[in-house]
Amino acid sequence: MDKLDFMNGQIKALLNFANAVIKAHPAPDRLRHHFETIARADPTSPEGLSLSEAYVDGMADIDKKIAIALEHAIADGER
Repeated sequence: MDKLDFMNGQIKALLNFANAVIKAHPAPDRLRHHFETIARADPTSPEGLSLSEAYVDGMADIDKKIAIALEHAIADGER
C-alpha cells in the first residue's frame, strides 16, 4: 500500500506541475497540439513489461485531465 500511496503522490505532483506549465505557457493552443500528438501515440511498456489494462486506463485518465487543463487555459486566454 505504501508504494501505491507513493506513486499516487508522484502523480499528483506531476499533475500540479503540468497544470502550472499549462497556465504559464504563452501559447496553450500550440501546447495542446503537441500534447495531442504525443498522447495519440501508442503507450510504451515500462521497462519492457507487458501493458496491463489498468496501466493503459491510468494513462488515459491522466491524458484526459491534462487535456481538460489545456482547454481551460485556452478558454481563459480567449477572455
